[in-house]
Amino acid sequence: MSATSTPFLNTDSGKLGRIVPSAADQAAETSRLLKLLGEFIWDWQVPDNEVQFPEQLQELLGYPAGEWGHHIDEWFSRIHPDDAKSTIPAIRACIEGRSVQFSEDHRLQCRDGRWKWVRARGVVVSRSPVGKAVRIQGVIADITAQRERKEQLLRSHTVLANLSRELPRVFFYQFQRFPGGHCAVPYASDAIDIVHGVSATQVRENAAPMFSLVHPDDIENLRDTMKESAMRLHVWHLDYRLRLSQGERHLFGEAYPTRQEDGSVIWHGFLVDVTDRKIREQQMRSTERQLHAAMRFTSLGMFDMNVQTGHGQFAPDYAEILGLSQDYFNHTEKFWDFFWNESLHPDDVAGLKQAYQNHFKSHGEIAFRAEFRLRSKTGDWRWMLSVGSVVEWDENGRALRMVGTHLDITERKKHELEVKHYEDLLRSGRDRYKKLASELEILFSHTPIGLMLVHNKQIMRANPKLAQVLGYKDPKELIGMSVLNMHANEAAYQDFRTLIGERLDPDTAIEVIHRLKRKDGSFFEARLVGRILPFDQTADTMVWMVEA
Repeated sequence: MSATSTPFLNTDSGKLGRIVPSAADQAAETSRLLKLLGEFIWDWQVPDNEVQFPEQLQELLGYPAGEWGHHIDEWFSRIHPDDAKSTIPAIRACIEGRSVQFSEDHRLQCRDGRWKWVRARGVVVSRSPVGKAVRIQGVIADITAQRERKEQLLRSHTVLANLSRELPRVFFYQFQRFPGGHCAVPYASDAIDIVHGVSATQVRENAAPMFSLVHPDDIENLRDTMKESAMRLHVWHLDYRLRLSQGERHLFGEAYPTRQEDGSVIWHGFLVDVTDRKIREQQMRSTERQLHAAMRFTSLGMFDMNVQTGHGQFAPDYAEILGLSQDYFNHTEKFWDFFWNESLHPDDVAGLKQAYQNHFKSHGEIAFRAEFRLRSKTGDWRWMLSVGSVVEWDENGRALRMVGTHLDITERKKHELEVKHYEDLLRSGRDRYKKLASELEILFSHTPIGLMLVHNKQIMRANPKLAQVLGYKDPKELIGMSVLNMHANEAAYQDFRTLIGERLDPDTAIEVIHRLKRKDGSFFEARLVGRILPFDQTADTMVWMVEA
């Protein structure tokens, strides 16, 4: 076969040429590609306000194909009122030539009254000789699922912010230790200045100011436990003291380490001020020492009674605690009726009786010791500690005479309850933080949208989807990389910063369309949605969602 009879050969060079598809084929191929991407084409004749709406959009909103008319109001009348305030002006700006194109996310009402999120993009493809828009073409896509994931991420940030506010003496942090021993705190929540006496800015690049405040007797142990945690990647936890201008403080910390590609180790964890708990523990120990001294060296609350008849001798202090006169003890039946039926707390009756029975049945081998509450004649509840021993038994082994001591331990019990309440609160806060951290990790790792945590131009975390979008095999390749590598050059990055600079606000997300660079050097138009972390007031730490 000759070269001239073969249309697939370039007769000048003898090399294979290529088939050039017709315009109709190209349009069909484009339509198929958009359909695969979940986007549908629409076409608007502006002078007549006539629009060719895609049947897929109508079906998406629950309408039978063809039920819509062709007027632009079919679209505009279904836009959520809150979204119409920004969407319609953006479209108008494009029509009037004040912007090259538009890309707007908004909600459209379904036939059954529900709302779906869509993203509509368009560009003027034809203008009249005097510059008026004649025809606009664009695409529209269902982004309901994406919005729900975005809102879930923002809700997670809100939960973390609320948790920090609910526990004002707890701060969450990210601590990084480099191979050479240098340490930094890339992220810390607001309470760091209250708990640790330094600001987040002071320790962001160098953690030395934190270490300088640690008690000299605790600094070596702190460094050793951190080295051990870094080496074995075990959970770090420690109690240690600080020396601050307002006095000595006690901290408890717990953090979870992960090793980075550069050899550094990053811990994610929290530190909590436990000074109040430590003070109460010291007070309890002091109370216990005083209690034992009283039992050994004084007759405070001493009693001597006949176990069989209930008659006995009781120290005046005991009568004062119960609000009784001393001669009340002479009326044996009346006293014990008051004791068991009016004064002793109902919840403590069984325990006190059991303590007596254990002592009697063991013939004194099991010591008698009981704690119980008594209500005085004035109505006040007091905690009592009663210890004693039977000193006389009859020939049948029955207890006859018992001596011992009653001590008022109400203050000690108050300390115990306060410590328990504080520990319950701390335990609850730790459990909530761990649950939240787990949920955030699952969301970060498995969401089908590219996510990254950026601090001071450096990528601190990246998920698998972001690596895929940027052409990397593993998200670990992105950790520690400068975000400048995602832009064409320094000037392109500065243009991006200028674009978002005036819009930074911790309470709202930023959304921009910008040109980014992949690992292989190719470029693509990306949609970026970013937000300053709730705790970061410097705007140096942000979470970004990246969509190609």
